[in-house]
Amino acid sequence: MQNDRQILEQLNIRIGIEESKGDEDSHIWLASILAPRLAFRRADGKTFDDQVAFLAKVTPSDPRETEIESIEIDGDRAIVKCLITMAGKMFHNIRLFVRHGDDGDWKLLAWANEPSPVIQT
Repeated sequence: MQNDRQILEQLNIRIGIEESKGDEDSHIWLASILAPRLAFRRADGKTFDDQVAFLAKVTPSDPRETEIESIEIDGDRAIVKCLITMAGKMFHNIRLFVRHGDDGDWKLLAWANEPSPVIQT
């Protein structure tokens, strides 16, 4: 059986895969791991999306590579910091997950995305 750290690592890697695929199955999977009241700040720092707006913008795109920087678990809350590389650009993501309902599944509640200060290639 996987521990929470392994589950959160796999969730975060798969988020990038499904965002890049952007098909109907990806939308279904992403909707299943998003909290009903998702708060998402896009990399421009000005655009804030809820779950519906986020999913509407998921379309096929260049592949994303996800590098997990850290996972901090505090009871039923977890913060995952990761670096996403896509089309030669890097983005730093901080994602807040909460354990949801009786099933204890992790749901993505909040997500802040910004260009990485790492030199872009």
